[in-house]
Amino acid sequence: MLSGFLSCLNVDAFTKAALEVPYQLVGSDLFPGIELWVRRDDLLDPLISGNKAYKLLYNLLELEARQLGTVVTCGGAWSNHIHAVAAAGARFGFDTVGVIRGERAHRLSATLQDAERFGMKLIFVSREQYRRRGEASFISEIGVDEESALFVPEGGSNYIGVRGARVLGEIILRSAPVGFDQVWTACGTGATFAGLASGLKGISTVGVEVLKAGNSILRDAATWLPQEGEIARLDATHKILTDEAGGIHHRLLSGYHCGGYAKYPEELRRFQDELEVETGIPLDPVYTAKLLFALSNSAKNSRLRKGSKILAIHSGGLQGRRGIA
Repeated sequence: MLSGFLSCLNVDAFTKAALEVPYQLVGSDLFPGIELWVRRDDLLDPLISGNKAYKLLYNLLELEARQLGTVVTCGGAWSNHIHAVAAAGARFGFDTVGVIRGERAHRLSATLQDAERFGMKLIFVSREQYRRRGEASFISEIGVDEESALFVPEGGSNYIGVRGARVLGEIILRSAPVGFDQVWTACGTGATFAGLASGLKGISTVGVEVLKAGNSILRDAATWLPQEGEIARLDATHKILTDEAGGIHHRLLSGYHCGGYAKYPEELRRFQDELEVETGIPLDPVYTAKLLFALSNSAKNSRLRKGSKILAIHSGGLQGRRGIA
């Protein structure tokens, strides 16, 4: 692990740690014709890693600025975001509440066991109630004092989270070992995709959808970008956002969810096993394995310009490997 762990809620300290994240050159026949690098944001911190850390950065600074004592957030039984928020609460000294869809299981997932050990209060709600999590009355409805709590949507996917993801794009511009033609990231909500598209001036961002999202990720990204000062033209048919000022195209790939969120077919499993043996990079099967699977297929099918320098973001989430095991 790196020496610059996320030890305090401070933008300068966070930036210092992020600048130390290594870039790993991948030499593998799985990616013919391209020069592939992986940015190892799984090494940013042992508990608050990957894109979760970036999306939480300004949300937690908002909590501090408003002198609130509690973060309320949502997720499933294996949520990387729930795990990261609970760990952040234990480290930085604020209370955390995790709203979990479904009934409490007789034996909690390893993720939720960790969350409770970190001090997070878990509230289990029906799926119908969970669908109302975006309503103004939701926090008080679950019995939390809304005046003392900050609500952070699942995945940290709000405008403040996008602002944090923009930091990742800016860090890449400062620390990249080579000039990248494209930066690829896995997409569950679109916040990281939008932040990268905003921060990576002059570099195309490609998002790989890990669930059946329709056009929701693209629409959300197009909504967030204007708040970051970017004007993006949306082409829903081809899943492209165009930065009208710079003429850069950012696009989403929707054919690699492998059947849906957290689906893990044998083909993906074999690919992940082979790549991990070749490179020594541990992958999260829900996000990063699908990301690199999409990149491999795109390279093999000559959808990428020969000689392209591609950066893939390792978004952390390795604690979720326990769910597959």
